[in-house]
Amino acid sequence: VADESFPGRSLEDEVNLQAIAAEMGIAPKVAGFEKFPGGIGNRIEMADVRDNFETHGDNYRGFPTGRDAVRVNQQLGQLALKGVRLEDRHNGNVLYNKATGRPMQLDFGIAGRVEGSEQVATLAMATSEGLESAGLIEEAAIYRATVMDLLEGGDVSDAMDVAKQGFSRLQKIKEPVKG
Repeated sequence: VADESFPGRSLEDEVNLQAIAAEMGIAPKVAGFEKFPGGIGNRIEMADVRDNFETHGDNYRGFPTGRDAVRVNQQLGQLALKGVRLEDRHNGNVLYNKATGRPMQLDFGIAGRVEGSEQVATLAMATSEGLESAGLIEEAAIYRATVMDLLEGGDVSDAMDVAKQGFSRLQKIKEPVKG
């Protein structure tokens, strides 16, 4: 359930952001949205994916690592390209397909729409975190610094071009680099 204490945010915003991800196949479809007078008891109902998906990691509040982290950041980058910033990606908010390991994103309570320089930065952060998770630490640092330097210089268009180029490389990674 969305934290309605975020200024300008509502449970309906959360539903709409999850619907974007569901259309991409990376979040459960929203089955229903119910609002009550005064906002008490508002709720989202989504498709039940528990039969085919499982949690990973030893700690609910821990974060995905290795291949899981690469895959999660690949999806976060895809969302950024759609203008969505999704945060709070701990093990309790991501399930994995039992057969393929593909992540399924849950809980869009800490999410929002992004555009312009914020969209570029969101894409760059997902990409650099994915590269780091793949073991490409130096490459991630160089990439992030390059995109952020372009943004600081006000060149949003070139920054987006570089961000997309880096993201296309992240999309090709299947397994973390063995060190």
